[in-house]
Amino acid sequence: MKTFHKLALLLLTAFSLFAVHVPPTTAQDAAGRTISLATLAPPGSTWMRVFDAWNREVRRRTERGLQFRIYGGGVQGDESEVIRKIRGGRLDAGSVTAVGLSQIHRPALVFQMPGILRNYDQLDRARDALASEMDQGFTGGGFHLLGWADVGQSRIFSTERTVNPADFATRHPWVWRDDLIIPTFYNVVRSNPVPLQVPEVLGAIQTGRVDTVITPPVPCLALQWCSRLTHMTDMPLTIVLGGTVIGQRQWESLTEEQRTVLQETATQFHQLARRNLRRDEQEALRTIGEHGATVEPVTEAQRAEWLRIAGQIRGRLAGQVADQALIDRVAAFGR
Repeated sequence: MKTFHKLALLLLTAFSLFAVHVPPTTAQDAAGRTISLATLAPPGSTWMRVFDAWNREVRRRTERGLQFRIYGGGVQGDESEVIRKIRGGRLDAGSVTAVGLSQIHRPALVFQMPGILRNYDQLDRARDALASEMDQGFTGGGFHLLGWADVGQSRIFSTERTVNPADFATRHPWVWRDDLIIPTFYNVVRSNPVPLQVPEVLGAIQTGRVDTVITPPVPCLALQWCSRLTHMTDMPLTIVLGGTVIGQRQWESLTEEQRTVLQETATQFHQLARRNLRRDEQEALRTIGEHGATVEPVTEAQRAEWLRIAGQIRGRLAGQVADQALIDRVAAFGR
């Protein structure tokens, strides 16, 4: 009898452990859902502050029935790894740059081709005009786009003065391994970039392996790259953007009410993120100038040369990032 009781207890324990790990399969099970979201944004940054506020609003509106678990600072890997984890069900969502978005729908990169759009007003109008087809592209890739975000207007940060495309011949610039645009830029300007993932860049700058980075000012400060890069070229080359995506399966696993709350709050807080980023970008530019960086002015002749180079790059990327017709449609907003 004792043996029977022991066996029964073991079977009951095993069943209980198994039951704990059965994933939610019904709308009722989905109640109390926690969405795991990964991003490269470091703690304390503009983006992380908005994520925290977004999480509070989601929890309030669902009476804690829905909330985020946010993994910042790249702890879940670079953006290509985050997208793979979402596809594999190990993460639910990610807030990524256009490099990450291009892993889902490559034409998302069209907005940040060099020289194609020159200010945020042009970017906003272009994204609004193409919103429907971009949404369809992400859905076709197995994701739902919750909202667009900005990273900023990229500039050249270097240890030496860099105001002409020819200056890159002697530089050791960083290139993101997963980027589809910047490698073509470095090919056109005849430079030999150092391929690294984002978390590796600071160490490479500190050791001198990398002496030049093309990036917006806010991440340059937030990631501490500007601490060693003492020259900034006073001309934006591209507008870097991103967005927040959730896996389509994860999206469909939510109740209709949860999806409504998540999308409405996503729209609200991505608008806030874009507004805050643009404000913070101006502050970052002042901070960089006040902390001893040399701001290198660009002459009209130099500007014209950069724009000529940008046109060459877009020509080479036609058919790789997006077809020529889409490039032309976006470029029309930049005129």
